[in-house]
Amino acid sequence: MTYSLDLRWRAVVLHYVYGCEIALIAVVLGMAERSIRRWHEQFQSTGNVERAKPNKKGFAWEPRVFAFVEGYAKKHPCFYIEELKAALRAKFPTLSNLSTPTICRALRFNLNLSRKVLEKRARESSAREIMMYYKRLKPFYMNPSQLVFVDETSKD
Repeated sequence: MTYSLDLRWRAVVLHYVYGCEIALIAVVLGMAERSIRRWHEQFQSTGNVERAKPNKKGFAWEPRVFAFVEGYAKKHPCFYIEELKAALRAKFPTLSNLSTPTICRALRFNLNLSRKVLEKRARESSAREIMMYYKRLKPFYMNPSQLVFVDETSKD
């Protein structure tokens, strides 16, 4: 059973400060003697009766790997996860955890690159690529009679 923090402190204070028996505290507060003993031991070892917070697991990649992924995402706004995985394997052959979920988690939580952010970058990059394509073709096609339009609506 889960007991509130103030009730834990009350049990520890009654035993530690006032010297009450654990059995009496258990009867009065309506809890198990084992819980009170455990809280008292925890108080003596840590100085607190709160549960220890679980350690947050750090990410196993080094900062230079994150820097590479961030640079890759900026350089190639329209990339597939598999392409990024291949680039990571080529650049860091000793890196062991290169699964697709790991890469997606790193993009989302460590680099703050959500799917929406990546799609926005891809859209902006597409417009930029189209303008570069127009600029490359402009010297070759000077007048409208040279343009060919393809109608794809009546495909069989």
